[in-house]
Amino acid sequence: MLKKIENIANANELKGNNRYSASGSSLSVINGNKSSISDSLSFSSAFKYLSNLKWQLKSLEHNDNDEFILEFIVDKLLFRTRISLIDNKTTDINYSISNGTVVSSSEHKYNVTISFDFDPQVYSELPTASSTEYLSWLFEKFVSYDSILLKSSDDPEINSFFLDGAEKKLQYELSLIHRNIISFVEKVSGEVITNHLRYFSPDNSNKKIIKILNINVRL
Repeated sequence: MLKKIENIANANELKGNNRYSASGSSLSVINGNKSSISDSLSFSSAFKYLSNLKWQLKSLEHNDNDEFILEFIVDKLLFRTRISLIDNKTTDINYSISNGTVVSSSEHKYNVTISFDFDPQVYSELPTASSTEYLSWLFEKFVSYDSILLKSSDDPEINSFFLDGAEKKLQYELSLIHRNIISFVEKVSGEVITNHLRYFSPDNSNKKIIKILNINVRL
């Protein structure tokens, strides 16, 4: 069964949300009926971390496959992704990102699905480091070329054009965001899943480190 809560403000809301309760225990459900979360300390630590990042968690689901499906806001951008406690990927990590407010003079909203390889160098940054500078730049670029996007785009050539010249910067920025959301999931679940992210060796071949899979334009 999929458990879900939305528009989460703090740890107390998470603990008290009836949609997470099963047999009177929301803690056992959120952690997949494992016993590593024993009190509110894990939730308090997780939400204090989000508060320090100045991020807002919109939705959190934990399914029977030990996956956390999350929606969260960073600097007015809405991110959606899923984190597996069993198979935490280092390559082809997918995020869906949309602008929560209208960008510049455009009346459109954009939703982009991006796949990227994790950059372990982000672990040299402070634990609360976070940036959306180049992601914001990407959405501004969507506005500048709004006419060629039409209603949607899954053309690899067009999508590569939007990344041109900023691939490494965008990969690093997304890796930093991914590192932070992984840290949050660890605090909620009590599981340590970052070790292989810290120490794996990236593929330095000519394969694409980041790619746009799809761009949707909404009025």
